[in-house]
Amino acid sequence: MVWIRRVRTASGATAVQIAEFVDGRRRIVRHVGSARDDAELGLLIEQARRLLTDDAQRELDLGITPKAVKVEMVPPPAAGLFADSGAGPGPRQLVARAHVLKSCSGLLYEALAGVYAYPGFDDAVDDEVFRDLVIARVVEPTSLLDVDRVLAEMGRTSASLSTRKRTLRRASAGGYRERIAAACFQTACTTGDLSLVLYDVTTLYFEADKEDDLRKVGYSKERRVDPQIVVGLLVDR
Repeated sequence: MVWIRRVRTASGATAVQIAEFVDGRRRIVRHVGSARDDAELGLLIEQARRLLTDDAQRELDLGITPKAVKVEMVPPPAAGLFADSGAGPGPRQLVARAHVLKSCSGLLYEALAGVYAYPGFDDAVDDEVFRDLVIARVVEPTSLLDVDRVLAEMGRTSASLSTRKRTLRRASAGGYRERIAAACFQTACTTGDLSLVLYDVTTLYFEADKEDDLRKVGYSKERRVDPQIVVGLLVDR
């Protein structure tokens, strides 16, 4: 018995495989591929079906004689929908197989935006560009210039580079740090448990030659002399 098997992988993708039973045990004949969304899954299943039904296929030793299968598209429900009402039905035409032209991780952005809004950051800092910069940084810590690519992969259109730079200056001058910290504390007081608080601290260095008001040269566990910032993390029960 041969069948197309779908199984969830550790990375969250769906693997499509061709399997068979031999002496009461399952054997994986071929791994067709892994899909991240429904479109990719449909293409992989169609590919697996072709492997089972193509007369020219010689890679799978399944002990069966495959048969060629011809599939025709279903005719349109109304003959005159795209043609003159007096014209008769024309010959059926086969349509090429579907191809994935573009995909985006919109669900990832929505999930992270929900996490961002839960502690009240949207109310404390009413800044959409700043929120997008934070989400892009969480997904992939990259340069300010490369934020365009990260947001585009999640289906978002990024603000211009000059707007992003102004947003960072506005965040520094507008006290975003203190406002976000206050929102975190308020959320912890109302929905959390402060009977146990864990604290950790680390440093992040910058490949810069000069210090500024934020980045200072100081003690480094890695014994670096670059300007750095100190990052602390508080976790309640």
